Amino acid sequence: MNTLIIYENENFFIEKEESEIPWLKIFTKKPYKELGDVPKELRLQLFEIYDILEDEMKKYYKPTKINMASFANMLPRVHLHVMARFKNDSYFPHPMWGEKQRDAVLALPDEKEFYKRVVATLKQISLS
Repeated sequence: MNTLIIYENENFFIEKEESEIPWLKIFTKKPYKELGDVPKELRLQLFEIYDILEDEMKKYYKPTKINMASFANMLPRVHLHVMARFKNDSYFPHPMWGEKQRDAVLALPDEKEFYKRVVATLKQISLS
C-alpha cells in the first residue's frame, strides 16, 4: 500500500489513512516522542494545521462529528489523526479502531477536490 502525502513543508507532513471515511494524519517531520517534546512554536503550528483540517472537513463533507486521536503507541512519534465521522459509517458511534457496527458504503464527494482545498488553505498561512 502506497502512502499518499497530501501536503508537506519543512516541519510537517499530512498523510491520508486508507479508510471508508475521510481520515488524515498530521506528522511532525522531526520524530518527537511526546507532544510536550515538540517546541511550543511547532505545537502552535500543529494545532493551526489541525484547525484547518477540521474546518475543511466540516465544510466539505458535512460529517456528523470530527474525531481527533493521538495514541502513538504503535508508532512512537507525534502525530494527530483527524477523522470525519458519519452516523452511518461502519463503526459509528464507536472509534474506528473499535468494533464494526455495520457494513457501510458512504457516498462522499471527491477526495481529490478536498485535498486541493486543504492545500490551498494551508498555503495561505505562514507555517515555517
